[in-house]
Amino acid sequence: MKSYLVFTYYVGRPLGGAKDYLDAFDSVEEALENILDEPNRYYQIVDAETMEVVKEGLARFKDFSAGGFSASGS
Repeated sequence: MKSYLVFTYYVGRPLGGAKDYLDAFDSVEEALENILDEPNRYYQIVDAETMEVVKEGLARFKDFSAGGFSASGS
């Protein structure tokens, strides 16, 4: 069984649950590679065991990491 489920839809137009399901993958990286890089596409990657969202956002920014940003203003 694959470890991560991917759900994707256009911003403001989710179909809901299984209708937004794309596929299942062995890793988060593999899942990200299979998400179309469209400006209005939103995605959620879900851990298949816990059903918790592990990564989500706009497909256009799927390769960006929030770790490089700081709230300190410096």
